[in-house]
Amino acid sequence: MTSTTQRKERINFTIEQKLDYAKLMAHENYSNKKIIAISGAGSSAVTRWRRQYLAEINGNTPKSGKAMTPEQQEIQLLKKQL
Repeated sequence: MTSTTQRKERINFTIEQKLDYAKLMAHENYSNKKIIAISGAGSSAVTRWRRQYLAEINGNTPKSGKAMTPEQQEIQLLKKQL
């Protein structure tokens, strides 16, 4: 017998969507479970968005990946131009 399991379809989110969801968690006290239900994203992605957003508002620019906040996006752009 062969077992066939269906994988969850991959959903792509824009930076703006990730930022909106992260803001809901950080400022509106939405739980991870609520954001997962609203967005359809996986739990690790939602946790990563929140952690990245909190790091960015504390002034930390992500080493890899795209920044969420406009300020950090500008910093990434300027660093890239150097």
